[in-house]
Amino acid sequence: MASIKLTVRRLYALQNERMVSTRATASIYVGDQLIASEEISGLTESAVSKYIHHELPAGQPVRVEWQTPGIADMTVTEVEICPCCRHEPPEL
Repeated sequence: MASIKLTVRRLYALQNERMVSTRATASIYVGDQLIASEEISGLTESAVSKYIHHELPAGQPVRVEWQTPGIADMTVTEVEICPCCRHEPPEL
């Protein structure tokens, strides 16, 4: 099973020059195939990550597109995860 790490680096809206919570819809693609849509809400300036597992072959290009009325910054990367504990392997 292949896995993708979705990282939300920033998510907020501006209201009267203040940062407030907002919502975003992230669409995650492997190659040209949409594999997941994630609804995200809240306010963050610190990175928050989530793992998404899929059955497509590993090694294909991955990307994320999002829609939000606020400001967002997200990334996706393919990761290798231990199938029994779901943790990233240690970096060598």
